[in-house]
Parts: sequence; structure tokens; C-alpha cells
Amino acid sequence: MSSFFAADCAVIPGSRQPYRVAAQEAPYLYANSRDFIRIATSHRTALMDKQPPGPTPSGSTRASPENRLDSWKEIAAFLRREVRTVQRWEKTAGLPVHRLRIERQSAVYAYKSELNAWYANRKLQLDSDSDEAEGEEAATLLERLRMPWGPGAAVALLALLLFVSYLVSKSWRRGADSATGKIKLAVLPFKNLSDDPEKEYFSDGMTEEMITELGRMEPEHLGVIARTSVMPYKNSQKDLGRICHDLGVQYVLEGSVFPAGNRARITVQLIQCSDQTHVWADSSEQNLENVLALQTGVAQAIAQKIKLTLTPSKQAQLATARPVNPQAYQDYLKGIYFWEKLTPDATQIAVKYLQTATDEDPSYAPAYARLAECYFDSHAIGLLAYDEAHSRVKAAATRAAALDVDFAEAHIALAHVAEMDWDWPVAEREFRRGIELDPNLVLAHLSYGHLLMLLRRADESWKEMRTAQVLDPISQVAAQTWLLNLYYSRQYDEAIAFAGQWLELYPDSLGLHEFLAESYAQKGLESLAVKEYLRAEELGGSSSSRMAALQKANRTSGLRGFWQTKLALDRDQASPALSSYDVASDYAALGDRDKSLVWLEKSYTDRKWLLTALSVDPRFDVLRSDPRFQNLLQRLHLPQ
Repeated sequence: MSSFFAADCAVIPGSRQPYRVAAQEAPYLYANSRDFIRIATSHRTALMDKQPPGPTPSGSTRASPENRLDSWKEIAAFLRREVRTVQRWEKTAGLPVHRLRIERQSAVYAYKSELNAWYANRKLQLDSDSDEAEGEEAATLLERLRMPWGPGAAVALLALLLFVSYLVSKSWRRGADSATGKIKLAVLPFKNLSDDPEKEYFSDGMTEEMITELGRMEPEHLGVIARTSVMPYKNSQKDLGRICHDLGVQYVLEGSVFPAGNRARITVQLIQCSDQTHVWADSSEQNLENVLALQTGVAQAIAQKIKLTLTPSKQAQLATARPVNPQAYQDYLKGIYFWEKLTPDATQIAVKYLQTATDEDPSYAPAYARLAECYFDSHAIGLLAYDEAHSRVKAAATRAAALDVDFAEAHIALAHVAEMDWDWPVAEREFRRGIELDPNLVLAHLSYGHLLMLLRRADESWKEMRTAQVLDPISQVAAQTWLLNLYYSRQYDEAIAFAGQWLELYPDSLGLHEFLAESYAQKGLESLAVKEYLRAEELGGSSSSRMAALQKANRTSGLRGFWQTKLALDRDQASPALSSYDVASDYAALGDRDKSLVWLEKSYTDRKWLLTALSVDPRFDVLRSDPRFQNLLQRLHLPQ
């Protein structure tokens, strides 16, 4: 997690306010929610499924409750098609749908086993017919979208959303297809077997450490699903086969830990998804000082079982796992635990634990790398001024790299130092080195992809985005990054559809609401824009009086009145947290070029992180022809 990618901990470049959202936005905090698992699964199927459309194998009998689907929506989700498509199939291809009539009401239902048999006999014909129908529908909708917005805006918007949802989901699936050829593995959340719920930090930390260790094994041939996509399955009773399908993996690693003092009993088992057989299992009790060697041993055993061939250099690296100070390791895991909570308060707690870990073990590179990330995030959200943040990030990142020059996270931290210096070539070099060392490091792909977008290298940026999406398929962070790319690319229709889809999964995501609002505003859909802006204000913790003033301004003077009132409220706030970049963007929205440029200069003087988005942020398009704006981009070393 770094800067903008911290989602609710940090500020999205170009965002109007820091993320102050309650912790419920973080995906892993839904771990005990069956509703979240259900929604996440449906979105995994609808947005990111890597298999051809069609039903999944089912061995259920016709009479089984699990075999029955009780609505068009459930039938469509099972077949991985749109509702309108399966309704057409009933009429044209004999889709086996049953109806139950009660008085004048009619309900549809179907059996998975019947759908499986029906689909198997008609697959080729259905795929061909469906592609043709979707193409015709897309062409029709394109013509409708060329009409000006008027009294029929609601109808046109619905058409737009249907069409671009189709395009977005196709694009998302194409990204998933790009990782074919690799063995895919997921490390499910380790169980905490102690009676102490405060030990959750240990089991969660062990999960992430195993993901990291396995991700470094043979990344050219092994893809390991990221933490944010597996944590929703914590304590889930979901069928293992379905989890495998949701995440698109061939193997899963399950584990449990029983921490007690400076020792821990760790049990792991590797399961093959195809037949759910146990390929390998191990259980041992170790002193925490040897926990790194234990993790390495597990990774080596798994590599052997799934037939990975480790290079001599990788074997030599694995053979040198060093002891770690037990207390430092526990403080390091606590730091990760709070860092992953994605809130400003939690970030500050994470800093304290990671600082303690580096004091207790000054030779522990991972603690320094994570500490650098936390300092960087603290600067991005306004907790640390530039000078203090820069010196701290640089010191921690440099120390991490000095301790382990082949540690990928150390190079990502060094890339952040270069970004703070506005030295884009060095930042790119360090990101690329980090990805080279660990191609499974999701946030490296996201961070690098974001940098490429800021540098207006869109094609390269989308490549990194798609790689990250494959490794982290239901991540809010990846979704927000994808949305930003769409927005910065001026693909507003696609951005609106994409945000709408993902808000079903993360309804309280400030970033999704905010950039959905910005996309509406760019399209001239003012009432929809203000609705989303107000929702973002609410999620950002705005007071009732502020909300009332903004609502009144909208009722009186529309979007322009909203901007004027917001700007006045922000200026009256006179808070250190007030972002000069935000004020500049507000003035730009009102068409006041001179004042916008004055505040951009202040942002430059304060070296605000948000300024890095200046080259691509659509809100400043009104200024792009101004020589003063071009000069500012030149000083930032950003493309004009």
C-alpha cells in the first residue's frame, strides 16, 4: 500500500480531500460477512471470470436446494450472461426455465443440472449467437449515445451504462487472460487458534508473509493472489471449490497458527483445486527467531510439489534465511496489521510499531521498507510536511536497500523517494527493478502503472493495471486505480459504468463516489454529479452544517453554486489540512484561471503530492493553454 493506493488511508492524486473513511471500507474487514463473500463472488464472476461464459460443473441432484436457482438474476449469474440474454435463450433456444404461478403472480426458477446439460449441447451455437446479438446491441446503443442529452437523458444514460458495462467487463476479462500459462495459487487467511483475539495480527501477518515468500519463488511460472483478494474469505464457510473458481487458481494453501510467547505452532496444507486432494501438509513448532527459515521451508516444499524448477541463485537465496529478533518480528507484524487498515489513525499506529521493530532489530530490511511506505503515506494525507517526510522516507528506504539489495519492497520505497523529488526516470527505474525482483508484487504494478499514466504513457499504464488486476481480482484499491485511469484518459462513459459496477461491491468507497462525480461533471450531468459529490462529502466526515449548506447551494444555483459554497467553506476552514491543490481545482471549476494558478503555485511551493496529477487531471484543462501552467508542468518535469 502506498500513497494513493492506500485507498482510504491516503489521498488519490487529484482527489479533493484526504481519505478519512471509516475502516469498514477495507475489504478484509468484511471477513465475517457472508453478504460480502456473496457479493464479491458475483462480481468476480461478472467482471473478471477468465473462463468462457457458461455454467460451472455441478454434481447436484435436481431436487437439491443447492441445485435450484430462483430468479432470472440467479440464472443469469450461473450462466455468466446478462439477464436479457438468458431470457432470449428461453424463447429462441429452449432454455429449461420453469414457472410457478400463484394467483396472478409468476415466478421463474431453474435447476443447475438441467442448465448444465442444456448448455453442453448448445455451447457453440449459443456463443456465436450471443456474440452476434451483443455486437448488434452495441451498435444500436452507440447510435443512441450520439444523441444530445435532453428530456430523454435517463433512457440514454441507461443505454450508455449497459453498453460501456459490456465494454468494461470485456476489457477486465482481457486483462485476466493475459496471465495464462502460470500456475496460480492462493494463500487463504491463516486461522488464529489461540483464545486471544488480539493475536489476529499474528495470523494475518503470517498470511501476508507467506504470500510474499511464495510470490518470490519462481514468479515467471507461479502467480500468487494478493492479500486483499483472499482476506474476504477469512472465517468463511464457503466451499473450497467455489473459492478456487472465484480466484481462478489451481492450488490453495490453508494454514493455522498458535502463537504463545516467543514460540508458535504453524500448520499448513497444500490442496489441489481440481479434485480437492491434499498434496502436502506439515506442522511444526518453532521459536519466532527461526520463523523466516520456516516460511522458506514451506515455500520450497510447495515449489517441489507443484513442480517448479528453482534457479541456482534462488536456491542459494533461500538457503540463507537468517534468524530474526522475536520481539521485532511481532512488532513488525503488528505494524503490517495496522498499516493494512487503510486509515490515517491506523497508519500512525503502524509507524510506531515499525519504528520499534527497527530499533529492536536494526538489520531487519522488511521493517525499514514498510516504515518508508508509512512515512510516504503520512505525507500524502497531510500528516507529515514534505521536508520531514522526505528525510524519513529516504532514510528508511536507503537502509532497507542497503540491508538487502534484492528486496523488491526496498526498491519500491526508493521509487517513492524519487517521486517526491519529481525525478521520474529514477522512479521508473526503481519500480521496474522492484517488479523484476518480484513480479507478483501487486502494488508495484499499480504504483508503476499510475506513474506511467501521469507521464501520459497510457498503453504501458494499462498493461501494468491488467497485471495487477489478475493478481488482485476483487481489490478495491485496484478498482479505484482502474477508475482513475479511465478518468484521466477522458473515458468518462466507461468510468461511469465501471464505478457503478464496483459501487455495488464497495458502496461506501469515497474514491469511487468522488471520481464517479467527476466523470458526471465532465459529461455535463450536473444533478448526478452533485449527488455523488455530496455522498463523497458524507463519507469524508463532513459536518451536518456543511452538508446542509452544500445541499442548499445546489438547490439554489446548481453545480456552480455547489462549487462556490464549497470553496467558501474550505477557505473559511483555515485548517492546516486544507489542500492548496483542492482550492486550485475549485477555482478552475469556476473558471477563475488567475486564482487557480495562484493556488497551484502555493501547492508547488509546499510540494504537495497531489500536484503529480497535474499533467492528466481533466479539471485543469481550462488552464492548459496558459503559459504559466505550461511553465509549472515544466518545473514538475511532467509532459505538457
